Amino acid sequence: MMRLDLSVTKNPLEDAPAAAVVPLACRIMLAALSGALLCIPWLIPHLYWTAWFGWVPLLFALDRTRLPTAMMLGWVTGTLCFAGASNWMVEFAINLKGLSLPLSLGLAAIFWLYAGLSVGLACLVYRWLARAFPGFDVLTFTFSVLGVLAFYPLLFEARFAEAQTQFLPALQGVDLVGAQGLDAVMLIVSVLVFHLLRRRPVWFSGNRAVNVGAAGLVAVWFVYGLSSLNAWDTRVAEWETRRIGLVQPNDPVTLALPKPAPGFSLESPEEMLATERLIKGGATWVAWPEARYKGYFEKYSVRYGYAQRLEKLGVPLIFHDVENRWVEGEHQSFNSVALLGQDGKLADTYRKVQRMPFGEYLPAFFSLPGLKTLSNLFLGEFLRELSAGNGHAYFNMDGMQVIPKVCFETAFPTFVAESVGTEGEGKVLLFLSQDNWFGETTQPFQHRSMSIVRGVENRVPMIHLINNGPSVVASPSGRIITGSRAFARAEMLVDMPFSTESGGSFFSRHPQLFGRFVFIVLGLMMAAALWRDITRRRYTTSPAL
Repeated sequence: MMRLDLSVTKNPLEDAPAAAVVPLACRIMLAALSGALLCIPWLIPHLYWTAWFGWVPLLFALDRTRLPTAMMLGWVTGTLCFAGASNWMVEFAINLKGLSLPLSLGLAAIFWLYAGLSVGLACLVYRWLARAFPGFDVLTFTFSVLGVLAFYPLLFEARFAEAQTQFLPALQGVDLVGAQGLDAVMLIVSVLVFHLLRRRPVWFSGNRAVNVGAAGLVAVWFVYGLSSLNAWDTRVAEWETRRIGLVQPNDPVTLALPKPAPGFSLESPEEMLATERLIKGGATWVAWPEARYKGYFEKYSVRYGYAQRLEKLGVPLIFHDVENRWVEGEHQSFNSVALLGQDGKLADTYRKVQRMPFGEYLPAFFSLPGLKTLSNLFLGEFLRELSAGNGHAYFNMDGMQVIPKVCFETAFPTFVAESVGTEGEGKVLLFLSQDNWFGETTQPFQHRSMSIVRGVENRVPMIHLINNGPSVVASPSGRIITGSRAFARAEMLVDMPFSTESGGSFFSRHPQLFGRFVFIVLGLMMAAALWRDITRRRYTTSPAL
């Protein structure tokens, strides 16, 4: 009997034997090269350009590979990238528990392997989508990486854009689509370079149209960036300035409650003496960074001592402390930021909302019997169970609305954007951090870069005061106004440009829009790919007529 063959024609780009084209060892080396190129900007910021081509070797490695191989190659790239960018985890483990270097390295390696798997899964999704949309890598690869990295459970979402703070023209577009949008542009550039270098005929006419459209999008991004940067530089130059005092004490790392410096007390700390000097220099308000313990909320003598000194100085003070309160009959602790007014009295308080997993709370999974014992054994006193605050706060400084945030709240773009909100005029972001747990590594510099991007996303002036430095003050364009040395004490008087009529952006009004767009596009492509696979199986397994 005649058999009707309705099978789908095999695409020439699909599932060719890996060894027939490029040996697996060469593919692994290409994947490793991508990992190195992607992490270099985190270590050497002026080499930011390497990340724009960082995905190209991986794309060559993935070309015509089967799904398990694609996942393994992506895992290699991701693991090396995260290991290089977060090398400071080794120093953190040593400072936290006094572990040996080999043991700390082993524990960090477990995290790097876990984090790197996110890139491996992204490559798995990409190669699967490439079967349904061969040649359309500019869509399938870009949205696979963006979607999987956004969905994958990490402490913070990976944002390669946050290593681009020295490439200001490229950074400006984040006020429309956030750091994830710049990640997308960087991925598109890598895919376009990949297409140019491999010199393979275009199998589908749609491929050429999509690539041309993607190249046009990149061009528009940079035209917008250059014009926007110039416009913001001109605008900021016309603003008034406010003189602000910042204290960077460089406190030593300790799990125990720190003792005051010799000659000082909790009631009259060393930071207060620095505050007096800054006020004599003309500071209209002063800020201290995140600290282990000040005793302000617990001890009346400390509150009285602060009030006496500040009432004489007549200048507001912002500082961080641990706050213990009874809430509905339950004792709770908060990571809090206090505002003392010109009279020295408590005027407002912000309680940290986005807590640090394993530092300020234990995720539900790790609270299970057995796992909680292990978590407490490793984390020890470093884990301080803190409650989350219930909202943002706005400290009014003579028309300046200061938005205080604590430590790694900088790593949550949507959260920070929501704090700026739909009415961003006159607002300033103030991040208070303590990064001395990570030693003299690249981590504080990376933390500073995160905060600069948050300022550009929301088009507001930004202050990031880091206990051990490098502290920074940046304009809404990301241009640094002033900064301090890392791992040193500093007292800074900053004339910060400010306008009551400027602030806010499209991103601060719609912070989730681009992320939802990514998931929608990726979901549609995955649904189409799944339908294609089901249809192909149905036709290839149909009985003979």
